[in-house]
Amino acid sequence: MDSNIKAEQMAEMRKSQFKQLGLDLANASDYLTDEARKFAVVKDIIHLNQYWEEINVKKTRDHVISQLQELNSPQEEAELLAKAKRNSDALVETERRSMRLVLEALGVSEKDMVFEVATFQLSEEDKNLTSEEKFEKARDIMFDEKYAEDKKLIMEPIDNFQVLMNTRLDAELQIARQFTKRAVILQIILALTSFFALGILLTIFHKQYNLPIKHYTQDLKKFSFENKDFGLMPKGTQELRMFVATFNQLYQSFQEELLKRKQAEETMKVAKEEAEKANRAKSEFLASMSHEIRTPLNAIIGYEYLLESTDLSVKQQEYISKIGISAKNLLALINDILDFSKIEAGRLTMEMISFDLYDLIQDVCQLMSIEVQQKGLKLNKEIEKEVPRYIKGDPTRLKQVLVNLLSNGIKFTEEGYLHIGVKVKKQKRDKVYLLFSIADTGIGISEEQKRYLFESFTQGDASTSRKYGGTGLGLAISRKMVEMMKGKMEVESILGEGSIFYFTAQFQVTDEIIEENKTQEKPRWMDSFMNKKILVVEDHKINRQMIKEVLSHLGFDTDTASGGGQAVEMVRNNRYDLVLMDVRMPEMDGYEATKRIRAFVDADTLPIIALTADAVEEVATAVKEAGMNHYMTKPLNPEKLRNVLRKYAKVNEIKQKEKDSVFPQPKGLISYEEVIQNLGGKKKIYQNILQQFIEEHKKDGEKVKNLLTSEGYEKARFMLHTLKGIAGNIGAMKLKETVEDMEKAIKESNLKQIESTFLLFHRCLKETMMDAEKIIQSISQEEDTNKEKAEYLEEKQKIKKLLYLLQGGEAKAKEFFTLYEEDFIVIWGLVTYQELKKFIVRYEFEKAAAYLIKKIGLEGEKNV
Repeated sequence: MDSNIKAEQMAEMRKSQFKQLGLDLANASDYLTDEARKFAVVKDIIHLNQYWEEINVKKTRDHVISQLQELNSPQEEAELLAKAKRNSDALVETERRSMRLVLEALGVSEKDMVFEVATFQLSEEDKNLTSEEKFEKARDIMFDEKYAEDKKLIMEPIDNFQVLMNTRLDAELQIARQFTKRAVILQIILALTSFFALGILLTIFHKQYNLPIKHYTQDLKKFSFENKDFGLMPKGTQELRMFVATFNQLYQSFQEELLKRKQAEETMKVAKEEAEKANRAKSEFLASMSHEIRTPLNAIIGYEYLLESTDLSVKQQEYISKIGISAKNLLALINDILDFSKIEAGRLTMEMISFDLYDLIQDVCQLMSIEVQQKGLKLNKEIEKEVPRYIKGDPTRLKQVLVNLLSNGIKFTEEGYLHIGVKVKKQKRDKVYLLFSIADTGIGISEEQKRYLFESFTQGDASTSRKYGGTGLGLAISRKMVEMMKGKMEVESILGEGSIFYFTAQFQVTDEIIEENKTQEKPRWMDSFMNKKILVVEDHKINRQMIKEVLSHLGFDTDTASGGGQAVEMVRNNRYDLVLMDVRMPEMDGYEATKRIRAFVDADTLPIIALTADAVEEVATAVKEAGMNHYMTKPLNPEKLRNVLRKYAKVNEIKQKEKDSVFPQPKGLISYEEVIQNLGGKKKIYQNILQQFIEEHKKDGEKVKNLLTSEGYEKARFMLHTLKGIAGNIGAMKLKETVEDMEKAIKESNLKQIESTFLLFHRCLKETMMDAEKIIQSISQEEDTNKEKAEYLEEKQKIKKLLYLLQGGEAKAKEFFTLYEEDFIVIWGLVTYQELKKFIVRYEFEKAAAYLIKKIGLEGEKNV
């Protein structure tokens, strides 16, 4: 045991020693570089002496190589540090040249120079330089790109050494720990075995030396068949032993069934406890997993929200959009896993609330319309007239199932269409069974794949997962949810032609009418968060900063605390309108901090909102018991956060004046505002959708006319049906109504009506195309204006930053100037740029600042 512990300690010590050796070599190289550069810049001989003292006296680099040999370092690691030293030695030659130039410029004779410098011979070109040119040459040598590259050649072997060393020593440490663990387990087993053996010996001793006859008499007085543990121990003479054996056999036959039942009960009890233990362990794991993943995800989604509100280029907007989509996909994956866990544990509940089914189907279609159009597909919907509009059920779970099936259809369909249909299967009193169908023209599913399609963590085959991605949980979860809605899910498919997923669900018919949210008829309101002070308590630095940015963006005066203890003191010494409290923090968590705050501030005076990445039911109970008012699950949704803050921070609502649109509203043909709002305000995406609409459907009028002329009514009807859905998605409601009229006329084979509706359709389509082009042009003009403003502000900020660094004598001024050299050339012109560069590369920052102010007309930071 001791040897294993010592081995583990030795492994830890070796890891520390090897790590320090790499750091020592890197530090020694950096020290030599710093002293050589200081001598080149300030010309103080002390830096020259310290440089050669390190090389000739301290010899840190040689000591590192020597200690590696003593520690039996593997050949590969020793060679890396040796390579670093060789590269460092090579760099010494460059530094000797710089030092020789400085000493000669100072007029130091060769006999008074350090031996190593005196023995270095300059080239004829270097010798012919003037003193000032030699000074400048020495500085350039020490700060040019070649020197930086040579320096990098020293650090790369050191970095590789650290990687190899960490990998090897971590493996050694792991082996040592495993041996220690095994030794501990062995000692425990030996101890338990010893105790068990001792117990057996004591029992035998007790039974063999007690007075058996006295015990027989006393035990028989207590005899009862209700005493299941009753029995006599054979002791004493042979006759007594035979009597006791006969008695015990008779009694045992009576108790046999009772004992079997008892054993069965005990087995069931143990199995139940094990199952509960396993379930608790799984819940704890899911809570921990959710917390660890949601914490960084919270920062990603939060900063993506903040970036969207800034001025971005088109490419940046595309990148931000993809970041948001990826983060939301990851969040959906986490939610799928948690939903699956809840279903397995029987803890997933279904709501029973009234909702508008037609609006829900429309929302689903709008939600998926972007993905559909990006792949060049068509999405149709059909709700039979017998289907009730207002029903009671769980709209969230129904929407989750529909979105999952449509997402699968889009994922596995490269061309063609998707179709969502709803009809009544049966109705009994106020109960209605609806049949939903999701059809696609994708890759299809084989008969063999259908057998296990709805099993957890499975897909069609391994190649499906590799090509299309996914965990194989979506269909399993959807089927379970459908079953909880008292329905059933099935699939029909032909490989290579497409699939149709059916599911039924039970709902309650209601007469309650859900009021539509007519946003265009309501006045706009904005929240007045001004003069509201809020405290954010979060141990994760990035999340703390992100939440503060979001709150500042909303107008809050925001303080932050990194732990529960600090939060308690800040609440005690300051007045806050609301506290956002993370629940999982080291030392003092959010629950304990809230309990202490509630000791002197009640819930009505100071609302405390819990922030948690644990998406489990137990959080709600813990939040309530701690005295918190509400809780939000990470990652935070900015809109939900705004609503919670509006409720608990007691904000005032200020009516916001309607602003004229940047581009004129078309005369009733395209209602774009609601569509852009559904797209998260992303006008660029809406512009792309309109461009795609024009490109793909500008000739639909002629196509329909040709089909009607050749009596291709069904094909014309199919084309119109597709166009109807797309018109609704882009907000072209007049076109949608006209297409519906024409589609109806074709369905009824009314030739006169077909002719009249076609003329209206053809004219409406042309006008819609014209309005779409106007909107596209207006969005482009708005984007150009914003871009010009952003570029102007960006230029001013860069100049302001450079002047600030120059006036402060910051060494970063040169790095900043080099980083944006192309921008500065465009702003000032090449001549001015080169003049300024001469001062900056020589570290003459005061002259550079004065030149910048004089030449460009700046008067310091105040006017920038």
